[in-house]
Amino acid sequence: MTTTTKTKIISFSLIISGIMMVQTGFATFDDDEPRVGLYIGGIFTIIGGVFLTVGGIIFLNFNGLKKKILSTAGKVADAVEEERNKEKQTEADTDN
Repeated sequence: MTTTTKTKIISFSLIISGIMMVQTGFATFDDDEPRVGLYIGGIFTIIGGVFLTVGGIIFLNFNGLKKKILSTAGKVADAVEEERNKEKQTEADTDN
């Protein structure tokens, strides 16, 4: 198995299990006798399912996101460096 296939299998299984957890969490609210424990468990199940689904989507697109984040960070670092150089040049010009 290639790395890409493993990544897709893992991410899709995370997404599917997250969706199942969300559905299970909503199913706990269908009970006729409301119980606080069931409601709290349902809420935590829904939250966990959402985290699994989002994690699976991020894991699926990790390489693309990583490239975008690194390029954005590089552009920010270049802009900060350029601004510092301008400030130093301005200070040097005012001193002379």
